[in-house]
Amino acid sequence: MRYVARDNQGKIVAIFDRPHQAAPEAMNENDPEMVAFVTGTASEEALRQHLQNSEADLLRILEDLINVLIDNNLILLTDFPPAAQRKLMQRQGIRDKLRSGGRGPGGR
Repeated sequence: MRYVARDNQGKIVAIFDRPHQAAPEAMNENDPEMVAFVTGTASEEALRQHLQNSEADLLRILEDLINVLIDNNLILLTDFPPAAQRKLMQRQGIRDKLRSGGRGPGGR
């Protein structure tokens, strides 16, 4: 893990090996933005790879947001189309099983 300092436009201007007053943001060494800064090239492929790698994280954020909205009665599950309802319920079921260690009804 490295720590980056950014300029007013949000571009990396320095990298540190530990937190620094000017560089509080932690960043993985393989992050395409970090690689582009170090190598001096921001290839389109590196940027595409970064987007692809972050999609799973974004999906989880969206799932959590949907759950918060439902839990706070701001939206109803039935507000979603039937196919979306099934997908959300399937994913929630899988997460529940994983949280319980895979123990379902009648499990040990």
